Amino acid sequence: MASVPSFDSAPTLPTIRDISACLVHTPCRDVNDDRLEPPLGLLYVAALARGAGARVEVADLSAHDPEGLEAAIPPGFDVYGFSTYTVNYALTLQLAQAVRRRNPSALQVAGGPHASALPTDVARDPFDCVVTGEGELAFLDILRAAGDGRHLPRIMEGPAPEPLDDLPFPSYDMVVLSTYSRELDGHRSMSILSSRGCPYQCSFCNSNIMGAGRPMRYRSPANVIAEIRQIKETYGIRHFRFQDDIFTSSPKRVAELAPYLAAEEIVYRCFARINTCAQSPAVARDLKAGGCIHASFGVESGSPKLLSRHAMHKDQTPAQIRTALTNAHEAGLRTRIFLMVGFPGETDETIEETLALVKSCPWDEFSVYPLIAYPGTPLHDHPEQFGITHIDRSYSDYLQIGRNNRAGFTIRTAEFDEHKVRQWRDRVRDELLADGRIWAGASQGFK
Repeated sequence: MASVPSFDSAPTLPTIRDISACLVHTPCRDVNDDRLEPPLGLLYVAALARGAGARVEVADLSAHDPEGLEAAIPPGFDVYGFSTYTVNYALTLQLAQAVRRRNPSALQVAGGPHASALPTDVARDPFDCVVTGEGELAFLDILRAAGDGRHLPRIMEGPAPEPLDDLPFPSYDMVVLSTYSRELDGHRSMSILSSRGCPYQCSFCNSNIMGAGRPMRYRSPANVIAEIRQIKETYGIRHFRFQDDIFTSSPKRVAELAPYLAAEEIVYRCFARINTCAQSPAVARDLKAGGCIHASFGVESGSPKLLSRHAMHKDQTPAQIRTALTNAHEAGLRTRIFLMVGFPGETDETIEETLALVKSCPWDEFSVYPLIAYPGTPLHDHPEQFGITHIDRSYSDYLQIGRNNRAGFTIRTAEFDEHKVRQWRDRVRDELLADGRIWAGASQGFK
């Protein structure tokens, strides 16, 4: 059994007295019920604020009746923090306006990906302050300022917590875990982060918005294992979902963690990266040795033109895709691939290239979805560079995978429209189903 290095608990924080804060997580009405999981980011913010002495409550509205969301937000708090996502920003705005009517003197703060991408747009009534980037330390400063009566800037950049080991573990006790439905291998699972950041710059991906330009940061193995043990002992959960943007960003790190994870006798799934898993079969073997049973890969396309630095900027090739999926299969991992249709430059021929490639590779499940030009990405902010003639900037339909095959279509080019993208999506789905693959799509959920 691996010997876990010692881990010193997080340092003591200055006390915040007589301040109360409610952190609000807004549901997405069109996401499948079986995709519900605790709001990990807010639970980190809550843990740090509570550790500093604030009275904190998390209002996760995802399990509430859609007709009763406003009433589910408790009144009487000094500060309300809202995590914003493009897919449900309209609803978040509606809820924040309701809180303003009921609690006119409360300070209202917006954070999260949408606020980070469009801070000037979000920094208006009903929000008093917008936090860009990571929110833990900035929210702590906001609570101190509220207690001291200090003026707050309209837009604040959240400093990146470093080292990550200094953060307390997420406050899972602030939510009712039985209301969440994410499973792994038929068992209730818990989300966990072992790192923050992504070293890649895919032109369509909004992961970099929260930490743009920042290097990868990793928690120590001892810190990760301490949280896993706490979850096992407190909740009896042994199945985990590593929510790192790219769990395999560092093959050396995967190898370092493997024996410690194996010693805990847990089971987990993660997001893997094609180019790192193509480097050597050892990466997939190390995942398997640590308890990984399921890895997801962003394949996106089989077209070299679309994968290139001039388009998706994926930093991967069709040959690497084949090698990585073969390595994962031979290591005994169950694999899911994500495929995107409707990137600028997509044609019937590039769809053929994608189908030919993925049909020739070993993998188990797939999701296929249209391109969404999320705010903060090069596609959204510089559409002319990609030949995009129109972007939906109402942000009312930014859903990639939803219930009943629901998806948003947010761009147009001179070459195709929504109807053509829908045809491509349905063709890819139908041909892969006919090829005997499993569709991890809207009707099946996203377990």
